[in-house]
Amino acid sequence: MITVSILSTTEAIKHVLSVMATTLKDSFEIKFFTSTTEMESFIRENYCEIALIDFTAKDLKGEDFYNSLKSDSFYDFLNVLVVVSDEGERMALEMEPYPNLLLCITEKDFLRNCTRTFKILSQNTQFLFNKLLQTKLKINGIGTFVCDNDASDIIIYAALLVTYLTNTERVDMEGKFLLQTSLMEMLLNALEHGNCNITYNEKTHWLESGHDILELIAERNLSPEINSKKIIIEYNAYEKQTDFCIKDEGEGFDWRSILEKDIEPNLHGMGIKMTERMVKHLSYNEKGNEVYFSIENSPMSPKITVKNLKIKTFKKDEQIFVDNEKSKKISFLINGCINCLLSDKTKI
Repeated sequence: MITVSILSTTEAIKHVLSVMATTLKDSFEIKFFTSTTEMESFIRENYCEIALIDFTAKDLKGEDFYNSLKSDSFYDFLNVLVVVSDEGERMALEMEPYPNLLLCITEKDFLRNCTRTFKILSQNTQFLFNKLLQTKLKINGIGTFVCDNDASDIIIYAALLVTYLTNTERVDMEGKFLLQTSLMEMLLNALEHGNCNITYNEKTHWLESGHDILELIAERNLSPEINSKKIIIEYNAYEKQTDFCIKDEGEGFDWRSILEKDIEPNLHGMGIKMTERMVKHLSYNEKGNEVYFSIENSPMSPKITVKNLKIKTFKKDEQIFVDNEKSKKISFLINGCINCLLSDKTKI
């Protein structure tokens, strides 16, 4: 159960959060506050994974509370989600990197995607902890997301990843735009042409008919077979560069013919070539359903002092360790879940 403390007096925001908590009652417990003093006291006395601060409620002085969290090491493992009035306020807030910032989202987008956003967080609880732990331990930031076959979901996953890399200063403001664009292009390709199997000609005809591509994606997702497909997003943030891999469950495509072409202005079909110019080392697997690319980190990227991080994949029911086992290692979960056997009873 993830505890979310909420500073807000905005009725619409409180309403969608209450709906979310009812829908995801097995994942989240929410606590509302109208006083920064009361919320701070609660966080200090209870283990709280997420703090949501509503900047649109000007009477609460959420900005001051946010800045106080930034300057207090007690909150080093608190994830902060901020709701702002508009894009201008969001961009201004993100000008000053803060590793604990989970997402900064406009009120309009939050009201529309509140439950969806928290559902994604419930499916990726390891990310909430790992992104902060990896920063504190000065190791490379590594992780995996398993994304549903949905256009709104890929927007949220891209925002989580870009916010993380920006606020750990691996990506500067110019690089943020390039990374956001590149991720969305590759994720949309995985969704449209990979999992939904929308061909170039089908998309051309659909757009020329005045339709929105999201309508065609929604139509394809009516098929249970297509709707059940996933998009895998893997990242590994080193000291000087960050690597990405995006995998879909489609049949692949002739990527060589695309990469050999020059960019030609058209209704669509320029995403791969545009992305190639914005990133380093863009390549595909032979089949064409996995794309790999890298970005060069900013000069302010955190120094990595522990460089022998190893990834181990365990099979189902394989034992990881036993109680009182001596070890000099520290381990953390990147993807999946762990079952703990206590007194012959399994507890997840």
